[in-house]
Amino acid sequence: MNNIFRTDKYRVSLIEPHVIENVVLEGCTMEVEDVLELKTLNKSIAEGKPYAIVVSFEHLADVSKKAKELIASKEFAEYTVAKALLVDNIGHRLIGNFYLAINKPYIKTKVFTDRTAAIEWLRLEIPSNQ
Repeated sequence: MNNIFRTDKYRVSLIEPHVIENVVLEGCTMEVEDVLELKTLNKSIAEGKPYAIVVSFEHLADVSKKAKELIASKEFAEYTVAKALLVDNIGHRLIGNFYLAINKPYIKTKVFTDRTAAIEWLRLEIPSNQ
């Protein structure tokens, strides 16, 4: 499926029904207002139904401390049933694992290096009645 939306900080694509991909663009830092905007967009794409999300980061992309805290919260979860953090280098893997350990996200979250494996795991997490 094609890209659905792009800002100066992120790109959003619908990979398949109920699976959305968010990519934080090179050199960008996502702040609270950015993740709130992104969440609204994800919910719109999902048409108010439960969805899973794969998140990846281009070179030197990051998320602020306050934005990470918000993303990890129960209140932010809403329709999101699972999140796969897709990493392509050791730095992003360390940050992903640190996020899991420190922020303890409410949404079921795993770190992956393989995009196909991440999407397959997300498919299993989507409620079967969708």
